[in-house]
Amino acid sequence: MIRGKLKIATLPEATRLALEMAAHEDSERRALEGELALLEQAWKEAEEVAAIADNMFLPAFVEEWMRKHRKG
Repeated sequence: MIRGKLKIATLPEATRLALEMAAHEDSERRALEGELALLEQAWKEAEEVAAIADNMFLPAFVEEWMRKHRKG
C-alpha cells in the first residue's frame, strides 16, 4: 500500500461489498421506482378491463339498480 492510497482489492470482502452497494444504491432505487410505476400502471389498466368485463353482459335493469344503490 502506498502512503495515502488504498487499493480496493486489499480491503476485506465485506467492505468491498458495502462500497459497491453504496455506489449503486441510488441507481438501483431509481430502477425499482420505475418498475413500481410500470406495475401500478398495468394494475390500473387491468382494473379498467375487469370493470368493463364485469358489466359487459348485465341487463340494463341490473345496472340501473346498482347505480341507485351504490355507496358514495
